[in-house]
Amino acid sequence: MSEFWSDLTPWETELTNLKSAGGGWAINDSGGDALINAANELYDALSDLAFQADQLTEELPLGTTPAAQVYKPFIATVASDPVQGATTVLKKLQQEALEFRNEVQKAMDAYEATDRGSALDLKQAGPHS
Repeated sequence: MSEFWSDLTPWETELTNLKSAGGGWAINDSGGDALINAANELYDALSDLAFQADQLTEELPLGTTPAAQVYKPFIATVASDPVQGATTVLKKLQQEALEFRNEVQKAMDAYEATDRGSALDLKQAGPHS
């Protein structure tokens, strides 16, 4: 995996900040739909990558040379390490994509509620001459 994926802390921090806003932000339908679609596409892409990475958790049939004997367990470990392995990281990112999508939906609901409340306030205020 590239260095970009080696530390998920920035992504986790932003997701935590988003959740801690506690409905303190709102987004309209068009912006929210775009973000939800992006989160869904990310989730699907990560699913494909996680499936491919799962296949690497088994030792590959690389042969019997001394180099092959070194690489076979190494490749499987890189994929399956419970802390930094490819499958672990990809599955965590998948979960965070779902959490992000849920937070965006909450923000869309907040926008809708605020919009309805404002419309009701205007209606109750009545026309002014």
